[in-house]
Amino acid sequence: MRKKTILTLILILSISLNAYLLHLTFIKKSTENQNPAQNSSPLRFVKPINNNFIDSNISESSHILHYADLKPSIESIIDSNATVGSITGFFLQDISTGAWLGNNEKEGFAPASLLKIPIAMTILKRVDRDEIKLTDTIELTEEDLDNDAGNLYKKGAGTKLTFWEAIKIMILTSDNTAKNALKRQVSDAEINAIFTHIGIPNPYLIQNSALVTPRGYIRIFKSLYFATFISPELSEKLLDLATDTQTENLISAGIPPEIQVSHKYGERPDGLADCGIVYEPKNPYMLCIMTQNIEISEAKNLINSLSKTVFDYIHNK
Repeated sequence: MRKKTILTLILILSISLNAYLLHLTFIKKSTENQNPAQNSSPLRFVKPINNNFIDSNISESSHILHYADLKPSIESIIDSNATVGSITGFFLQDISTGAWLGNNEKEGFAPASLLKIPIAMTILKRVDRDEIKLTDTIELTEEDLDNDAGNLYKKGAGTKLTFWEAIKIMILTSDNTAKNALKRQVSDAEINAIFTHIGIPNPYLIQNSALVTPRGYIRIFKSLYFATFISPELSEKLLDLATDTQTENLISAGIPPEIQVSHKYGERPDGLADCGIVYEPKNPYMLCIMTQNIEISEAKNLINSLSKTVFDYIHNK
């Protein structure tokens, strides 16, 4: 009888232990599968691609599934600012659901300084591969000096600066000399790898007419946000840097100062462009606006107006 009681107790303990272990496994899986927004993370500007995504078929009112109500306002602003021969390219996309709105979003525009972001990414890719360090130095040459944008050229050939210093100058002040020095450090194949990765024609290649589209260019920022080309840490570093550029009077001008905007602008004699990520707390989104054949002052006002209209619509959803 005593032996039977002992066996019964052992059986009960075994069943209890198995139940406890199953409970721990359930808790672990639940934690792993929870909404990424609930996870604590040191990254503020990127969401690596392995996170869960919102199904585009969801019906929760807190998420944007379409921009049907916004479309008439955007079209009205563009039409009212149109002049003879002017073109406005516009592309907006919600990061969480993929909802998007476009106007001439497949039209080709000269990217100008927008291409400085891919150059920075090419350098950071070399850092990822441990080929260089951001603290390594480069030396300016006569061929690097360019007085069209920025003041670094004034320091002259022979000036030494670290890779990170050059990237900061290139992104924050859109400096051409810094861009030339950095571009000299990488091969055409390395630059082409970025455009191949995101799936758009490389504008540096003559056969591609040196043009980019608003919809195509925003893929560059998307690759940074989801950290698909360079590591999450370096994607974060670059996006963080791009929140503090010298020119904050385009997309950023239509947005409250407490809202972070990671972006890059480009300027040509016949128009302006500004593209990036607006970190609206509930619905972060990507926005790219390109203009052509328009006075610079008018392009600035147009971009301001479009950006403010987009932000107000999204923020009040």
